[in-house]
Amino acid sequence: MYQKVSRRAEMLRLHSHDFGPAEEQAVLEVLRSGWLTRGPRTQEFEQAFARRVQAPQALGLNSCTAALHLGLLCGGIGPGDEVIVPALTFAATANTVVHCGATPVFADVLPDSQCIDPQSVARLITPRTKAIVPVHYAGIPCEMPALHELARQHGLFILEDCAHAVETRLGGQPVGVAGGSRFAAYSFYATKNLITAEGGMLCCREEADLERARVLGLHGMSRNAWKRYSGESFSLYDIEDAGFKYNMFDIQAALGLVQLQKLDANHRRRRALAALYARQLADDPRLELPQGPATGIPAEHLLVVRLSGEWCRRRGPDGPFELRNAVIMGLRAEMVESNVHYISLPGTQFYRERFGTSAADCPVALSLSERVISLPFYPAMHDADVVYACGKLQEILDGLEQA
Repeated sequence: MYQKVSRRAEMLRLHSHDFGPAEEQAVLEVLRSGWLTRGPRTQEFEQAFARRVQAPQALGLNSCTAALHLGLLCGGIGPGDEVIVPALTFAATANTVVHCGATPVFADVLPDSQCIDPQSVARLITPRTKAIVPVHYAGIPCEMPALHELARQHGLFILEDCAHAVETRLGGQPVGVAGGSRFAAYSFYATKNLITAEGGMLCCREEADLERARVLGLHGMSRNAWKRYSGESFSLYDIEDAGFKYNMFDIQAALGLVQLQKLDANHRRRRALAALYARQLADDPRLELPQGPATGIPAEHLLVVRLSGEWCRRRGPDGPFELRNAVIMGLRAEMVESNVHYISLPGTQFYRERFGTSAADCPVALSLSERVISLPFYPAMHDADVVYACGKLQEILDGLEQA
């Protein structure tokens, strides 16, 4: 049972990075080296990250969005193609399909893990389908064996959106290309478990895909032109394609190398905090916590709770959307920052108007998107912060019941 406590003086933030003296020193060394763009630190980070996720090779980029876009392009996605993505994800998962001139097709998600539902995927496959982009929601592993079997049966490739999933494991190995997918895309955005402020990584199973991504990721310049960035020799470049300015640079990579060393300790702390949240909220029938596969180890990227559908139905005239928003506003009034991950993409304006989708197309994703709440969650949190956040959440629910 929670105990009522007085309101905090300062906001308990949703996320806080753990940059310290080691990151400051790493950046200072880059600044003093005279090499600011892609260079030796980026190559070192690519190699270290590839080892971490057991990928044959990795390419440092300026965002996970860039990694998703390049993965799709290297897989040959273009006009007339369809790519199946989950309805409950960040916009970039679907937007990058549109950037390729293809059509995103939204699959529903599982009610327990909130990850893409393989049965929904199976129903959506057509002769135009070329790829599946599963998202390991909040770091919870998707049901990859079922998705790989669908890909094998229909001649599709899989690009795993691992934006939340650097530490995620399934069946004893990291998710991503280690499990057999052709591509995996990672994010190092300012709120992620491994932070370079902005940044991303594309991992490829095949070297030819990586080399193609290198060219497309730097203006379409020929491969030999990359030697200009290593200082190895002079090589006059050619332009092989209308590429993009997607490369990572050494300041980002320097941060990433330090953060990579902290990853295991931070993951242990995240798991401990997640367990504490679960204990604090376990006996409250008004709340639910997502659950992943028994053989998986989640990255614990987000701490997501959701209002019970049964409790929302009993509340009467206020629907789950209004109740959830009231809870978020109440938490903020009690100095607890919270947010929503995510709204269901088929119901958003762009996809409704451009592709004729509807939120009702994916009813599980719609229901979850109206009830999910992300709570403060980062390694530097104190146990007392978790207790405070949970107590205030339950106080607000009590107040809504009495209203």
